[in-house]
Amino acid sequence: MKFQMPSEFQKEIAESTKKVYAGKLNALAREGFETVASIQADPKLVIAAIKKITGEADDDKTRNARRYFISAIFYVAKFPKKNPFYTYYQKCLPSKVFGTDTDWVTRKKYVEED
Repeated sequence: MKFQMPSEFQKEIAESTKKVYAGKLNALAREGFETVASIQADPKLVIAAIKKITGEADDDKTRNARRYFISAIFYVAKFPKKNPFYTYYQKCLPSKVFGTDTDWVTRKKYVEED
């Protein structure tokens, strides 16, 4: 199944990113979320589908895969700042800074440390 892309998007992005996002949205379509409206209707079911697709692991590789799904959703649909997708995206932040043993610091904590 293919996801039915909307005619308008939230922002302009590179063609390569559009292809990646289309793949993620098509994976959601195979789980029954074929339109923007179906994604907006029940975010908790969509998040459960993302977990099903990416697996239950909680490592940085899986978190990265989940962030791509959420980013694709934000590309095609508009949501208020406080929504289940945004909250879930925050849970998918990396645990370490790439290539180091340094713990990932949220923006809020990073700004407080300066």
